[in-house]
Amino acid sequence: MVILALVLTTGTFAYTYTFNSATLGSYMAEGPFATYQPSIPQPDWDSILPEGEFGSETLVPVAAGDDTEIYAQFPDEGEHWDKVDEQPADDLGTYVSTAGSTAWQRDLYNLSNFTGASGTETITNVIIYFRFASGDAYNVKAMAALKTNDQVFEGPTITYGSPVFNTESWECPVNPSTSEAWTWEEINALQAGVTARGNAKTKPAIVTQVYVLVNYEFSNLQGEVPVGKLFEINPAPGYTGDLLVKIYLTNINDILKAYKYINMKVFMADSLEAEQTPNYQILSIETGVITFNIVGGTAESYTIEIIGGSYRLMSDNPEEWGMGWTITPEFYCEVAQR
Repeated sequence: MVILALVLTTGTFAYTYTFNSATLGSYMAEGPFATYQPSIPQPDWDSILPEGEFGSETLVPVAAGDDTEIYAQFPDEGEHWDKVDEQPADDLGTYVSTAGSTAWQRDLYNLSNFTGASGTETITNVIIYFRFASGDAYNVKAMAALKTNDQVFEGPTITYGSPVFNTESWECPVNPSTSEAWTWEEINALQAGVTARGNAKTKPAIVTQVYVLVNYEFSNLQGEVPVGKLFEINPAPGYTGDLLVKIYLTNINDILKAYKYINMKVFMADSLEAEQTPNYQILSIETGVITFNIVGGTAESYTIEIIGGSYRLMSDNPEEWGMGWTITPEFYCEVAQR
């Protein structure tokens, strides 16, 4: 008699008995040769749902851009961009100034590259910030400036008449060059700065800080699968025989509606497969089933777990996936004597 123990991750247990003429000898234990149960908790599959989240990143000047027109800087050493790149602003510590000229003057700066996104996020807006003051209690003027797709654009003119520094901004929900949503290529090629004009040669506009805030919305359209334990297997006391463990993915038709692919790295310590390279089996929509082998079941228990893997969803809108979709794989465990 060969005993098969079947377990679903829903907690349903089914023992089936198949009779044949094989001689099992001393490896046969009294009653079921092992007990099995789903692990608690299971991997958090709900974390894959593509719910929109929001993020932002600050880009600061890192080099001179195509325009360096502002007349003066303090201190004289260095370049204009390193007088306005501080986070937080140092106000009169470093700045550029229109002192010595009454004309409109523009500085543009190359910015740090965006580092936090995968490129699939939707940019909701770009905001150019600049912090400036009057060299005296006289009105001076300034406006945010940017260059994209070889075109220069400037925000509204801000008039200010105080030596106390003030931060202003210009929001661009779309790229002013295309009137369409910003792309990550455009963000990483963006130049930003400020255009300023003093009240007189000795009554300058002083600019101490320029930076860009990129706001975006993202969904987990693709990423790493959640990790966690699936099953616990406990051989019966005194059982030292070999075991064959199979893990089935049972709801392939339903998860195919949600996933373009899902590849799960499944690991079982103390199995023959754990001694190989790689030491895990890949369970996917294509494979459907994986196998582990235990030789001489001397461990008190064996754990089957997901230790990594990747996925990509059909889209970021579950309403497009069709009736009956699910993001939660269902697993079936079958344990037999080898």
